Amino acid sequence: MTSTSLPAMITDLQRPDRHTPPAAHVELLQTHISWVIIADQLVYKIKKPVDFGFIDYSTLEKRKFYCQEELRLNRRLSAGVYLRVEPIVKRREGYFFGGEGEVVDYAVVMKKLPRERLMVRLLARGELTPAHVRRLARRLAEFYRQAAVIDDGSFGTLDTVAYNIRENFTQTEKYLGRCLSEADYRRLIDYNERFFAAHEDLFARRVAAGMIKECHGDLHMEHVCFTNDHLDIYDCIEFNDRFRLIDVVADIAFMAMDLDYHDRYDLAAVFLAEFAGSFDDADGRQLLPLYKCYRAYVRGKVISFLLDDPSLPAAEKERAAARARRYFRLATVYTYQPAAPMLLLVTGISGSGKSYLAGALAGLSGFLWLRSDQVRKELAGLPPTAAAGAAFQEGLYSPVMTRSTYDALARRADRELEAGRGVIVDATCLSRWQRQLFLELAGDRQVPVKVVSCTAPWEVVAERLQRREEKGGDLSDADRQIAARQLEARQLPTAGELAACSWIEHDTTPELLDQLYRELLDQLYRLLPRLAD
Repeated sequence: MTSTSLPAMITDLQRPDRHTPPAAHVELLQTHISWVIIADQLVYKIKKPVDFGFIDYSTLEKRKFYCQEELRLNRRLSAGVYLRVEPIVKRREGYFFGGEGEVVDYAVVMKKLPRERLMVRLLARGELTPAHVRRLARRLAEFYRQAAVIDDGSFGTLDTVAYNIRENFTQTEKYLGRCLSEADYRRLIDYNERFFAAHEDLFARRVAAGMIKECHGDLHMEHVCFTNDHLDIYDCIEFNDRFRLIDVVADIAFMAMDLDYHDRYDLAAVFLAEFAGSFDDADGRQLLPLYKCYRAYVRGKVISFLLDDPSLPAAEKERAAARARRYFRLATVYTYQPAAPMLLLVTGISGSGKSYLAGALAGLSGFLWLRSDQVRKELAGLPPTAAAGAAFQEGLYSPVMTRSTYDALARRADRELEAGRGVIVDATCLSRWQRQLFLELAGDRQVPVKVVSCTAPWEVVAERLQRREEKGGDLSDADRQIAARQLEARQLPTAGELAACSWIEHDTTPELLDQLYRELLDQLYRLLPRLAD
């Protein structure tokens, strides 16, 4: 971006001598609502004088008020990071942060957090672990237990939620054909309206139960920083009460959605499971699909606004359109929900991608995710990630131990189905007797059973297993030699097996969101017509 496309104030404030002491390095970032000037170890956030209806920073008084609100609200989850609100003054020599002169604007001053420790950066480097997301879930559960309850009926009601969601559709209609297909747009509207009609009483129950609180409102990975033993969650919504005074599920749905967007559906499932175990909320799960859909759509909308910014070069607008398109497609994926309990059996050799897919389906469907690797270790009295490697069909993987593992999986799946809930069984299931165990269980419980047989070219499988071995800490002990033996020993399905279930062959090498969007969820649920491109 050239300085000539920026306001004179922002150009001037990037000069090193506009900081006290003079800054050695100054960098400018911007969003659709803010200019962010990073000067050495300090960050200055300046609100753009915009009015989008739901955000109004159009006057100096409003920008000052919302700077003060940003300071107050963000200190709840990031103590010591938010320092002060600094006036921006104009003197004869130009614009300065603080000091004498005419006050022309305000900036929120923060300590610079280490970018390399941002949650999104950890994920990009392959360093984000289940331990990170569990820690985050527990911290949020503690925060919500202490957060102010809003139970006067002014927020969290069906009318408020429906207004927020319908507003998004109005604001994005102009992007149809650019980054949002009309077929998806109509489908998303229909999904939300059907949800409102079917769950009218649920929203009232949430208000009565005290689940509408002063939350964060913008809870995604760019706003979470893990620094040694410290966890900072920052940059919450300050500009509109109805986006922050919300159901706790609407808040955590944002983080789950963001993990999905970055292809870590498995970590999203871990995050939601840990939160469920840390925060007492019996009804919350019913709202997750709606709020994840809402959050993905909001992100698509916000990024689409960049397409209207005259200061952005064409190449940046193209990148923004691609990101927005991906968010809108993810929102559409969330409209696929199973209508009734079922048993999903996700199979394949080690390294075929079955656990990754099973984790994704668990996060998207809300079904219980049962992993053979985890159950096997539990039966042996071992921690889930304890190394217990052995030769093919020996030690922890002997036929006797394998039989015990599958019997335990079947018992746990049976309890879930008996309770009227769906279940995902993640196991190699390469022998016919293993698959038959679950086909008979589904038959006894009279629920649909679908088998997703995961495949990938051998070189892809070998590469995945090599990376997993180098990284360590995985539930599975299988290496390339074990996977090769599994491939040799696998038994193909009989005609009887194929008649007893819906069998889906799934190549795990293409990008998963694209597969979910185009055909996989349609094959699994078949609730609505196939999505349009």
